[in-house]
Amino acid sequence: MEKEIRLDFLQNPKINKEALVFSDFNFNSIAIKESQDEVFREKLRQRFNTNYALPFNFSSSGFIEFFLNFKEIYYTASLHYEIRTAINLLKNHIKSHVISLQDLDISKIDKNVDSDTLIILPSINEDIFSINKIDEVYNATLALDISYLYRLNMPLPKSHIYFINGVTFGLLNGMGLILSHKIYTSGLYKKDFSKAFCNALDSTIQTDYTNITLYEKLKANLGDDVDLFAKDFAPNTLPLRLKHINTRNLIQNLYLDDIYIQSAQECYLGFIKPSFTLLSLGFGQVKARELCAITFDKIDDIDIVVSKITQSYKMIRIMEF
Repeated sequence: MEKEIRLDFLQNPKINKEALVFSDFNFNSIAIKESQDEVFREKLRQRFNTNYALPFNFSSSGFIEFFLNFKEIYYTASLHYEIRTAINLLKNHIKSHVISLQDLDISKIDKNVDSDTLIILPSINEDIFSINKIDEVYNATLALDISYLYRLNMPLPKSHIYFINGVTFGLLNGMGLILSHKIYTSGLYKKDFSKAFCNALDSTIQTDYTNITLYEKLKANLGDDVDLFAKDFAPNTLPLRLKHINTRNLIQNLYLDDIYIQSAQECYLGFIKPSFTLLSLGFGQVKARELCAITFDKIDDIDIVVSKITQSYKMIRIMEF
């Protein structure tokens, strides 16, 4: 194939070299000139209407520091791996409760708590890309991971705190942004950090509903062997279910044709595990491995994608018998 086809666009975007404007040194010997970065920090604050737009270590250690501001945490299992890891590491120190995606009514929680209680959710769920309908919170502190939502140029729900994973915008692993009206972490400013995020956040993508056409064409070819793991999924995404196979085999086969696709986030991170989100929804290990988590910027030739996925699926089914 002459041109590679990226169907893992949100999870594994191309490095945004234009946004990476860092200088040769992390810090000057005394301090960076605040005025140089203040212009870009102010742009970020205005963009999200917050008092603070601060660097954040988007890793389990960064979230551990953040969570220590609270006495109790409510969360969904569909969060980013690093967030879930931090919660798990603190389970003996901070009370935590999983909220079911099937009953995501946070107003019930909000009635009986105060601001020392954190509710942390993804605006778009990992792996299945369904959009969470999030009520406004008045008593608890609400934090949202808006990385996918903002990249897709979709409206933001109200929240006390927003997190953005820089990787989603082509920045380096670990680069994150916390947007809030209070200071919760002690991250140091790296020179040109705010400028890099200002540049990167401008690279939203055009909303595209080719995902529906892709599913309909695959359904026409494969019938009941293809389905969806979620219904209310975001544009430019498709939580595809290819029944009766471990999609890791299909992903490896498509790789030979320069078509790049992923299953669960755990697979992308190298753990060779099924989707934690699907397991939390009651799918067993075998069924959870039927996931193809498709995301894209634009598909130039949808018929090639449909043909290659169909051929690979049928070949794997034949080989399994």
